Amino acid sequence: MIRVIDASVAIKWFVLEQGQEGAFSILESIQNSPKHYAVPELFFNEMLAVLCRIEKDVKKVQRHLYLLENLGFERVGNGSELLALAAQLSIAHHLTGYDAIYAATAKLLGGIWVTADARAHQRISSLGISSLS
Repeated sequence: MIRVIDASVAIKWFVLEQGQEGAFSILESIQNSPKHYAVPELFFNEMLAVLCRIEKDVKKVQRHLYLLENLGFERVGNGSELLALAAQLSIAHHLTGYDAIYAATAKLLGGIWVTADARAHQRISSLGISSLS
């Protein structure tokens, strides 16, 4: 099963936060079997935004982004099917558009969205397409 990794999980690879042990376990699994993991293109935009906010050294931000880009997981673009499903999930389950993109990616891939966002996970828990990390 494909696991769609949320930026809320991946940021813990670079910043000391609660739940870091679980995030590092996911990172190790990605490194061992990247074909079992995916991210929407949005992931990189979110990681850029957060890394630039917390890290003032441009070289470190660039290095972190380079590492993320080379993990080998699948990158899913914003096609019309993904955006249509994201809109449906956002409105029906009161998700942000960003969270809906991750949930839609998981649903389209027949996978699970792995997030550290308890509120978003709770909102779609009945769909069985998310897990809390």
